[in-house]
Amino acid sequence: ILMRGWVQVVVGFKYIRLYSKSETKYLYRHIEKSHSKISSMSQNNISAVNVEAPDTEKFPLFQKAHYTETILGPGEILYMPRGYWHFVKSLSPSFSISFWG
Repeated sequence: ILMRGWVQVVVGFKYIRLYSKSETKYLYRHIEKSHSKISSMSQNNISAVNVEAPDTEKFPLFQKAHYTETILGPGEILYMPRGYWHFVKSLSPSFSISFWG
């Protein structure tokens, strides 16, 4: 199930990177190793790639993935469309609220 959602930063700053559903072919969906199937917790959009230090030998197509990035600060909200992949990193001590549905 690919859900849409939003995230609002209450305190601090967060770096957010979004990959469109069309980039899925480059993102190497994480497969649950113990059952050889996609984890029910993954929402089908968890990547096996470490976005901050991608292994380009193991995941060569990842370099082709296009993304949009932003930094959210206190009071800012970002809508994430259905099917989008996201990477979030706190840039400072932070607190945020998110909703998925």
